[in-house]
Amino acid sequence: MISIPIPLVSLVLFVASGANAQSAATVAAPTSAQFAKLCTNTADPADCGKKIEAEQIKRAGSVVKRVGNLLAVTVPGEPPFLFEDKPGEAGPNLSFFAYYASADAVVLYRAQADKLDFVLVHRATTSTTDLPNEPFFNSDGRYFVTVDFCKDDCENRLSVWRFERRGPARERVFTPRTPWTDAGVSWGSPRRLVIDYTEDGKNASMNLDMNDPRWTVLLP
Repeated sequence: MISIPIPLVSLVLFVASGANAQSAATVAAPTSAQFAKLCTNTADPADCGKKIEAEQIKRAGSVVKRVGNLLAVTVPGEPPFLFEDKPGEAGPNLSFFAYYASADAVVLYRAQADKLDFVLVHRATTSTTDLPNEPFFNSDGRYFVTVDFCKDDCENRLSVWRFERRGPARERVFTPRTPWTDAGVSWGSPRRLVIDYTEDGKNASMNLDMNDPRWTVLLP
């Protein structure tokens, strides 16, 4: 007889009973203040991720389930996505971060030693996509944006992604002529971005419409 670990049995039972359940309402990503509060005095980035998950998963319904080192993202009518944490700081360790109902997209926080990035699981297309930073979705869920600027080891560009038949794909990117050391972004409308950035030690803001000629368009 094959012996199956108890945590895996629990996860299999959860998936079997919840795979066809209705999706939960949106579980928005923690705000900057919430993130700082949860991650104060954490041992490492992976510990930070687990503290965020402990709060977020309470509202996730049947979309995600944690059993020990295993995190399951369910997909109605399909096998779940299973993510297993690796012991030690090197990881990778993945934690539930957010769920956006309009896009049917689950966002996972991934810690690998001191490196942080994100994984998007798009349930509608059963796809996973590695992201350089947290995604911000527009109001209709058709697009999201990632902004990744810093002094070292960042893409140093703004990217707009749209959902295709196979999953998310970068539609357009924006790279400033003078390097930015930091930037934040929000949607002013479904097709307009509001960007706060730091350039040469000075803070500034700008609006960037999707039809602005400064974009480099990657997809028609």
